[in-house]
Amino acid sequence: MKLDNKLIAERIAIRNYEIQDKEFCTGMWYDKDNGKYLSDPTEEYVDEVFQNAVDTLQDSEDGFYFVIEDVSDGKRIGSCCAFPNDDGNSIDIGYCINKKFWRNGYATEAVGKLVEWASQQAYKSITAEVAKENEASCGLMKKLGFQVKEETSFKKYHMDITYDSYVFEYII
Repeated sequence: MKLDNKLIAERIAIRNYEIQDKEFCTGMWYDKDNGKYLSDPTEEYVDEVFQNAVDTLQDSEDGFYFVIEDVSDGKRIGSCCAFPNDDGNSIDIGYCINKKFWRNGYATEAVGKLVEWASQQAYKSITAEVAKENEASCGLMKKLGFQVKEETSFKKYHMDITYDSYVFEYII
């Protein structure tokens, strides 16, 4: 799934993921610190199935894969994604900011832009699953008006790491 046009915010732009973004994105996702609270594995647990999925993200029909870049110079800052639920009424989002850019408000700006975009697409709600111990992301969700819908857990792909989590929901 693809955007027709970039989503432009004050300091960032959200654009479609391209194969040229793979090294940047996997560098974040597989990093033990940067990707700690993602369901993605660290590099040593990437198998052929997972690698094939990563190699074809740009062609996904299941959801949107995006790169977050600096609006002034195009420098990549992070990634995000959005997956419409089967009912077509809601969309699930995720995001990852490169640790070089943590604590600069980029996640707030990106998630805010995704909320604005989702409302323009006529979705009725947005969900995001966040590890309970990821205090920064839990705080961000609350700051942007998301409420805890349920408590659950998720496991990192092919790893013996499970996180208790919240599913946050934003009603549009």
